[in-house]
Amino acid sequence: MNFSKHCALCQNERTSFENGLTCNLTKKKPNVINTCSKIKLDEKFLEKLESTNLELVILSKNKKSIHLTIFWTSISGFLLIIGGYYFYEWTIHSVFIWSVKLGIIGMGFTFLGMAYSKLKAFKKQENKAKFEKLKIDDILKKYKIEYHPTFIFENKIHGIQELKVNLEFKNWIKKRTTTAYKINV
Repeated sequence: MNFSKHCALCQNERTSFENGLTCNLTKKKPNVINTCSKIKLDEKFLEKLESTNLELVILSKNKKSIHLTIFWTSISGFLLIIGGYYFYEWTIHSVFIWSVKLGIIGMGFTFLGMAYSKLKAFKKQENKAKFEKLKIDDILKKYKIEYHPTFIFENKIHGIQELKVNLEFKNWIKKRTTTAYKINV
């Protein structure tokens, strides 16, 4: 079992350069077969659970805007390449005209590169967030803890979005938590 995934949610996790990952209660390396009877899921667990789910919600909320930006940047790049190719006539032997044509075509390829890098960065961020959520959900499944997140987006003032994260739990000490956040949008 990968203890770092398991112990990363526990309040009793302790790491040091000398000993690596140890349990703060036993002062020994974790000896967990499937679950730990001494696991303490509290603030650290809630913070990771909320931040992971919140990141996925924000990414999905911004997905349409990001894809539109990528689409229009790509279209602009293709139009610049085509426009540069057909700019004036190829039969003119002026160095200036060739420079302008190549400059326009170069800008088109730059726009395509920007669109590709933005798409790649978005996919990387989305996959990372999904992977983190999957790790947490796998651990919680072992303890038979289920949760249902609800996100309430409130006022947006001067680029700062106020929101509340409500988590309802089944088979855990706490039944419900609510946390308020302010994030830059």
